[in-house]
Amino acid sequence: MSISSNILRQTSYPGIITAMENNLVEFIMYCSCIPGAQAYHSSDHIAAITGIPQPSLNVVMRTQMDEQTILARIQEVMTPFKVRQVPMLWWIFPGTRPANLGQYLKKSGLQYNGSEPGMALELSHLPAALPQIEGFSIEEVESAAALEEWIHVSAIAFGGAAASIDPEYVRFEQCLGWGKDLPSRRFLGRLDGKAVATSSIFLGAGIAGLFSVGTLPEVRGRGIGTAISMAPLSVARALGYNIGVLQASPAGYSVYSRIGFRECCQIQTYLWSPQ
Repeated sequence: MSISSNILRQTSYPGIITAMENNLVEFIMYCSCIPGAQAYHSSDHIAAITGIPQPSLNVVMRTQMDEQTILARIQEVMTPFKVRQVPMLWWIFPGTRPANLGQYLKKSGLQYNGSEPGMALELSHLPAALPQIEGFSIEEVESAAALEEWIHVSAIAFGGAAASIDPEYVRFEQCLGWGKDLPSRRFLGRLDGKAVATSSIFLGAGIAGLFSVGTLPEVRGRGIGTAISMAPLSVARALGYNIGVLQASPAGYSVYSRIGFRECCQIQTYLWSPQ
């Protein structure tokens, strides 16, 4: 079965929100293929622990819990994260139950980590051509050397430093591999030959999820963020995908709005970290 054989055509927000959550679930499960990872589907939640000390790679999602027993259930679900001492996120989408789950997570020792807008775009509305920026080019990551550059730029773009990149995270990205036949694909932007921007896409649940959009601080405000966002979406459209989704940071919201993304929900996260 080809990647493009299950394309979501429904454009109503309830359908898109469900697919957005499913896309993230499939992405996290895909990331859990690395050695030592744990992932499981329960009747009332989904959990994945990669073991990488990055909260977004150790998560609980799609919660449907009984409020009468929820505090005990949360403690049960948290046990493997606490045993492995890895930071984690508990995701709350609009369909999460109970609706007041956040109150119980706080009582259980998790901290509110904020809310981000979930945004969606019909890819038929994506501009036909990428913005033209002098000296700027975009390539797909298809080698170990390009992946090393992608990791380096992404770390700095998201407020880190190249010297502090966790070797475990590097091995994690290497384990995911690269290639046009995979559902997860990375893109690298260069300005006058220097790697300056990153993005990635995950093709799952019938839609295209946009991730890891970042540019180096010194090249922001030149349209590079727009171009590096559009490149993977254009690839998804060429494969026959109809819907693109993302979770927008405050810095990226205006960029995505200009491309044509529209907010369709708010997505909350709660954080637990080892002391």
